[in-house]
Amino acid sequence: MIATDRKRLNILLKDCTKGFYQQMYFWGKDVMHPSGNQLLKYGFEKTPSQGLKGTSCYTLPIEKEGETVELYGSCAAYYSKDSNVVFLRQRNRFYHWISDQKLIAGRWSQSELGKCSVEQLFTSMLPFLKWWINYEQWILNQHGEHYRQQCYKEWSQVNSKLTWLNPEHAMQWVKEFLDHKEHHVRPKHYA
Repeated sequence: MIATDRKRLNILLKDCTKGFYQQMYFWGKDVMHPSGNQLLKYGFEKTPSQGLKGTSCYTLPIEKEGETVELYGSCAAYYSKDSNVVFLRQRNRFYHWISDQKLIAGRWSQSELGKCSVEQLFTSMLPFLKWWINYEQWILNQHGEHYRQQCYKEWSQVNSKLTWLNPEHAMQWVKEFLDHKEHHVRPKHYA
């Protein structure tokens, strides 16, 4: 990969993290849905967080052996046989996770965050991003377009500086990002 492509991919990964930051707010709304906790309905198991008191960890084993999604309010992780990736909300960034132990909200250290190329990070993120797309399709099937539009409207009122793509376009952007990588259009020019 040439340097300009690498730089472009890095910019698009940063764009994607802004969308993931917004998504974490949506998952919080899913937990409080009037018809019940949607993460539990999807198949997650809820346990108390071992790190941040008064918060929860949602864990979902993926069909493929050894793959797991974990969601906290402050971070998220995808563990697989090949590589592990974490998203730290405070830093608004994805990292390659190198520890043998799973991420615990509020109890991680810099030494557990591996350095890797932007290409390696993108490759590590692929299963997590694909899972995100599948989950959002499930939410759409369960509640229709209006539900996420309402979440987006509320997020816009809470934190307009961090508002990303409208749900109508968000997952399509992520799908195309997976297909086109550094050749994809930035969200600010999308739709």
